[in-house]
Amino acid sequence: MIVAELSMITMGTGTSASRYVRAVHQVLKESGLKFVPSPMCTVVEAGSMAEIFKAVEKADDVLAGMGVGRIITSIKIDHRLDKEISIETKMGAIKE
Repeated sequence: MIVAELSMITMGTGTSASRYVRAVHQVLKESGLKFVPSPMCTVVEAGSMAEIFKAVEKADDVLAGMGVGRIITSIKIDHRLDKEISIETKMGAIKE
């Protein structure tokens, strides 16, 4: 499993971003990917990088369709190869 941190910043849309965040979360829901919102980013869990990038590309299309003129996307990917990880295992490791 791959765990990724996703942030999509809409430029030129004013100071409130909540409607754009909701739109991105709707794309993630429709993609079937597991995700956890946080105050500054969204954490996504997927079986492959292709799944993540497909969802990000769809989210970018949706934001563009909402009239956003510029989108800055940051993705940080944790692709651990020595053992299986998930959002839960990563959260559990910090609670121990």
